Amino acid sequence: MNAHSGIAVLPRHPRAAADARHVLGRIAPEGHDEVDMAALLLSEVVSNAVRHAEGPAIEIAVGYDRGAGVVTGAVFDTNPRMGSGARSSRDEADTDETELETGRGLDLLDAVAGAWGVATVGDRGKWVWFQVHAA
Repeated sequence: MNAHSGIAVLPRHPRAAADARHVLGRIAPEGHDEVDMAALLLSEVVSNAVRHAEGPAIEIAVGYDRGAGVVTGAVFDTNPRMGSGARSSRDEADTDETELETGRGLDLLDAVAGAWGVATVGDRGKWVWFQVHAA
């Protein structure tokens, strides 16, 4: 079978991004471009959840279809809204460095992911998901 997947509940802590990459590493082998890019995106989305959500934990789901060369990642947090820093403002001349630190993960999703989106779960929270395809 060429497809593998897994889920994990991680403490909402700064180390959660590294923990999420370890989960992905058990599902998909490093060294494939799509896996390496998915690890970067997963880190960014988890970091956003740690920074902007509430509650003690976040949930991640990852899948790898080796035959198709597709990695899917999703992160659930308890904040049903995306927050005000949904995009960086790097094109604006008056933007200070603090503002540039918000929204970069979503800019990366736009630039790298083959597809991505947000699915809210009523007022319980949201899933931010993405797919990365082999070149």
